[in-house]
Amino acid sequence: MEVIPPSFRKLWKEWDLRVTVLLSLTLQIVLIVLGNRRKFDSKLWIRIVVWSAYLAADSVATFALGILSGNLTDLFDEHVKTLDANTELEAFWAPFLLVHLGGPDTITAYSLEDNELWLRHLLGLIVQTTIAFYVFLMAWTGGSHLSILSIPMFVVAFIKYGERTWVLRSAVNEKLRQSLFTSTSHRHDSSSSSRDIDLFRDEYKVKNDEGYITTRRTVMASEVQLPVDFSVIVDCSNSLPDKEKLLTVYGYLQLTKCLFLDAGLSSRDRDSSKSVFRYLSSEDAFEVVEMELGLIYDLLYTKAPLLYTLWGLALRLLTFFVTCCVLVLFTFLQQKQQYESKVDLSITFLLLVFPIILEIYSAMFMLIPSDQFLIWLVRRNSVSTLHYALSSLLKSPRWSHKMCQLSLLSFIVVEPKHLPCHRVLKLSGIEKKLEKQWWVDHEEVPKVLKEVIFRFFKEKAMETKPWESNSKSLIVPGAKRNVDAGDKLITEAAPNFEDDLGENILFWHIITEVFFCLDEQTFEADIAVHCKSIKQISGYMFYLLVAHPSMFSVGVLDMSSFEHTVHRVRDKIQVEVPEDHIHDRKTVCRDLVDEDYYTKFHGSDRLLYNATCAAAHLMKKYGEQGLAEKWNELGCTWLKILALAARKTKGNQHGQQLRGGGELLTHVWLLMAHFGLTDHFQIEPLINRLHVK
Repeated sequence: MEVIPPSFRKLWKEWDLRVTVLLSLTLQIVLIVLGNRRKFDSKLWIRIVVWSAYLAADSVATFALGILSGNLTDLFDEHVKTLDANTELEAFWAPFLLVHLGGPDTITAYSLEDNELWLRHLLGLIVQTTIAFYVFLMAWTGGSHLSILSIPMFVVAFIKYGERTWVLRSAVNEKLRQSLFTSTSHRHDSSSSSRDIDLFRDEYKVKNDEGYITTRRTVMASEVQLPVDFSVIVDCSNSLPDKEKLLTVYGYLQLTKCLFLDAGLSSRDRDSSKSVFRYLSSEDAFEVVEMELGLIYDLLYTKAPLLYTLWGLALRLLTFFVTCCVLVLFTFLQQKQQYESKVDLSITFLLLVFPIILEIYSAMFMLIPSDQFLIWLVRRNSVSTLHYALSSLLKSPRWSHKMCQLSLLSFIVVEPKHLPCHRVLKLSGIEKKLEKQWWVDHEEVPKVLKEVIFRFFKEKAMETKPWESNSKSLIVPGAKRNVDAGDKLITEAAPNFEDDLGENILFWHIITEVFFCLDEQTFEADIAVHCKSIKQISGYMFYLLVAHPSMFSVGVLDMSSFEHTVHRVRDKIQVEVPEDHIHDRKTVCRDLVDEDYYTKFHGSDRLLYNATCAAAHLMKKYGEQGLAEKWNELGCTWLKILALAARKTKGNQHGQQLRGGGELLTHVWLLMAHFGLTDHFQIEPLINRLHVK
């Protein structure tokens, strides 16, 4: 009994190559359109589609090459002396499949790990080029126009595939570090910094040769010099012109690379950066940070590092010109009547036309509107109002401008939802990941929150020991700056978690949720927006902890035990709170701060008892008259937690988040670095940064 009917096998034999080639072309279109969209769109479906297309694209193109070579081999095994026109036309598709393997400009790597696999792509370049060349030789017919036209297309294909391999290699961590070494040495050719770097390299080589395991954390001294007059905005009320923003971003590009590589930086870098950012408004500062992160995204995930070089531009013009010439020659020189299959002829035209269209699309929506292109023009004084207008017209957002929200109360008061096909998802092991996204809300990052964050870090940057200071920022209008009283109340209420970031977030999240639910109706208009922003930080940090635990350093949180804690807290509340109250958010919050209820948690759940007890304690201390002071204390606490989380997250983790629409935490981290508030800035001699294990 045959599983696959002969009629279907015959149909597949006739259409297998056509289907795979068209599928390969479709995947390229999906990648070039959505590959760049994931930079500023955090929707789950985009990530799933791009991930699927990225993984399938190479496999489908390779499979098509295999079918093509197999078909030609079968023909020669049958001692066919000459190839018919249709077979020769199909062999002409081989270089186009290599072009597909080169990938679009908008995405070279789906994640940072793909860059580290550049050797695999190099091997693929060699193997797939060999197979395609084998097809070319098997189909060679001497004077045929198609055989001649295949040669320039092979040149285009090899360039495209080579571009991808080179870009992947250049984005590897070690290569980026080497480029920083080189650029730093060139900048400080006559200074002591250059001698320090040479001494460090010599010491590093000696220790390695002796068999020691060494780690490098280089202190880079960039001494950024910006051609920007910041005196014109000394009062932070004047907006920084676009030209100055672009020059500022360019000036700090090397420093930003160092941050993402977790390399140490000198105190001169810190002072230079602080002296610039203290003059900026919150809006300008966050826009500069957006531009910097956009350039880092292009460096890590696209072909931009090559496209913005003279060699890259020359290669792009060459491939575009050659493809156009091949299309014209194929259209006017080749006799179309000899091809029996109009389907194959149509596919050939699609393979020729779409690369040209996609090149134009890439130039219009990736190259011309990019900040990197504008920086290139500004540095050469070639930018005009027309360029800015064109860039603004074509430019896409730099990131999603969203902050995800997750609420513990939602787990408690809302009936649990089952995902569609949840049993299948459970068997595949992705049910929990999708379930977390099921409860997530996406909210715009409000302008007032950016202003609060910027002002907080600006004040901290002026303190000698910012994280040991008890000073309080005025976040909520009408709050009094009462340092001692505020600190005493918080000290009395909050238990000591021994710097456990996960439990701290959960503790303060419970308190914030309860307070906002009970106070929401009493907010005055001038403080309501600030209290909402504080609650947004709480929901955002809780979301990161549940959905993206990798954003935090290893050892900060055991995620499995934390998930158990969250479910335990939810189940405990649902047991202790009366059943008729459990689906009303406000009633649940009232019960949680009622001594008759929260004392029930004392012996069974320490975290929940401490949080609810602290919430009740703070409500009594502040009362209704101290609403602004209470929320101001909460705001300062959340900003410190936000800063601690940003400082503890490694640069590569921030880099990973850029491919999913970006995270507010990454913007906060980079802003803190510009204010000198992260751990990257070192003042000890460079040679002392070599650690021998």
